[in-house]
Amino acid sequence: MKATRKYVMAATGTALALSLTACGGGDEDDRDPQAVLKAAAEKTAGTNSYRTKRQVTELDGTERGEYTFSRKPDLAERKTWRTAVKDGKKGPERFDHTMSEGEMLYTRDPKIAGGRWVSDSLLEEGEEPPKPEDVQKTAEGSLPKLLSVLRTSKDVRKVGSEKVNGHKATHFAATVVLSDLAAYKGDVMRDWLRELYVKNHRKDGLEKVDIDLWIGKDDIPVKGAEHGKGSKGSTAVTEEYTDFGADPGIRIPKGKDVITQDAWLREIRDKAYRGLDPVS
Repeated sequence: MKATRKYVMAATGTALALSLTACGGGDEDDRDPQAVLKAAAEKTAGTNSYRTKRQVTELDGTERGEYTFSRKPDLAERKTWRTAVKDGKKGPERFDHTMSEGEMLYTRDPKIAGGRWVSDSLLEEGEEPPKPEDVQKTAEGSLPKLLSVLRTSKDVRKVGSEKVNGHKATHFAATVVLSDLAAYKGDVMRDWLRELYVKNHRKDGLEKVDIDLWIGKDDIPVKGAEHGKGSKGSTAVTEEYTDFGADPGIRIPKGKDVITQDAWLREIRDKAYRGLDPVS
C-alpha cells in the first residue's frame, strides 16, 4: 500500500521536559528487566519527541542517519548519508533529506527540481490515513521495535551499569531467535510489526539477533544496538537517543521553496519537449 510504504520511508509524532543531560546518574537499576523495559516502553510512547543518531552496516552498504520527530504537531525529519557496496567496491556517498507534516512528504535533492523541495501526499487519492498505532515513523529509529522485541524474550539479562556519553545507564541484552518471535502470541508487540521484523531479518539470512539496550535515569533509553550474523553475512545497527520532549526544531518548507511532484513532472515534460535538460 502506498501509504504504508511512504510512511515507513518518511523521515521522518504528552511532552517530557527531559533531555540526555538529564539521563543517567544513580546506581544500577535493581528492578526486574521486564519491569524496566515496560516502563521504558511507556515512557517512549508517551514522549512527544526525541532525536536519533543511527549507524547501519548492511550487506549492501553502510548508512548513518540523523532523525527527529514530534507527535503533536505530526512532524518528522530524516537526514541520511549512504554508501552502497557492490562487488566489494564502495560507491559514492548519497545524501537524502526528507521531512513530513501529517500526510505530506517533502523530499529535497540539490540536483533536481532546481534544488526545491518536492512535495507529495503519503496517501492515494481518497485513501484514509492509517491508524497512528499502525505507523512506525523512520524518525523514531529502531527504539520502539527494540523495546517490543526485548519484551517478548524470556532471557533478557542485565549486563551491568555502564556509561553512555558520560551518563550512567543500565545495560540490558538478549539473543532473540526469530522462530520464537514469529510464534509469539502476546500483546507487547503488534502483529504487523512483529511479522515485518522477522521478515526483514530473515531476508538478510538471519535466524537470531543479538539486541542491547541501555536505559538511563527515569526509564529513558539512551542507546540501542542490533547485531546479527547469518548465511549472507553480518548486519549491525547502533543508535543513540537524545532530547526527549525537546522542541525538535523542524521547519517545513513553504512557498517558492516547494514544488508539488505533479508540477515538477510537468516541468520535466515541458523541458524534454523543448530539448532542455529534463532533470533540473
